[in-house]
Amino acid sequence: MRQVVFRFRVLALALLATGCVSSAPRLYLPYELEANCESRSVKQTAINSIVASIDDTIRPGTYPGDAVMRPIVHRGGGVIARWHDQPLRAPDTAKALGVNGDLILRRAVITNQINVAQHWRPVWLTFATPRGDVTVLERAYDIQDVCIEGTRQA
Repeated sequence: MRQVVFRFRVLALALLATGCVSSAPRLYLPYELEANCESRSVKQTAINSIVASIDDTIRPGTYPGDAVMRPIVHRGGGVIARWHDQPLRAPDTAKALGVNGDLILRRAVITNQINVAQHWRPVWLTFATPRGDVTVLERAYDIQDVCIEGTRQA
């Protein structure tokens, strides 16, 4: 009887462990960052955490362009991060963009314009699609600052 209970527990634990493993693509650190953190450093893991917290819903809006967003990032904090073909699992966004499977993230524009009351921030994400790169607006629910205390590393 003890062996049966032991085997059952081992089987249950194995099933539980395999169910807890995420099959989502790993987010790698961006290859290029453009930020104004003054005397602080960019926290690259915060960028990935913010991107991973998107709600997978394209919001109404047209990207105003780098000429508008770059000064917002430089004045108010935030970052423009770029990746080389970063896979991102966002099935509803992919479907809306006509992409089968995981999206390919090229860029994220993250500002410190945070809706504190509702705990979200707008994020502009650029994805590769069959029609070329497309930039969409989504909500991210990780509202941490992308800058950390410390000195910049060269």
